[in-house]
Amino acid sequence: MLKTATFAALTVALAAGTAQADDYHRRDHAATAPQPISEVTAAAGGTTVGTVSKVAATWFTLSDGRDQVDVTTKGFLPEGLQPGQQITVTGSMRHGAIHARQIIRDDGMAFGRGEMRRERHHDDD
Repeated sequence: MLKTATFAALTVALAAGTAQADDYHRRDHAATAPQPISEVTAAAGGTTVGTVSKVAATWFTLSDGRDQVDVTTKGFLPEGLQPGQQITVTGSMRHGAIHARQIIRDDGMAFGRGEMRRERHHDDD
């Protein structure tokens, strides 16, 4: 009986810890002053500036000259994104990559969930 109660208590404690860890990594980081990639990864999110080094369908690799990190998106990549471009990324860390909430190209064009929502509202006018 004692083993069962201890196991149940341990299971509940582990589940609570997992939920808190998941909540921490799912925080939606607001845009702030850009920081080095190492600081953004340590803080589990934020804003960073770097140069695109590799582009795939829904992700790319960003380098700040010292560190690099993969950046993932949910269904959007800025049109024409190419290696060598400097961009700003705001997002939170998930599975070792920045999950982008917003991407701003060097020409000032912003892409992200907020920008796409605003576009839809303007289309309704």
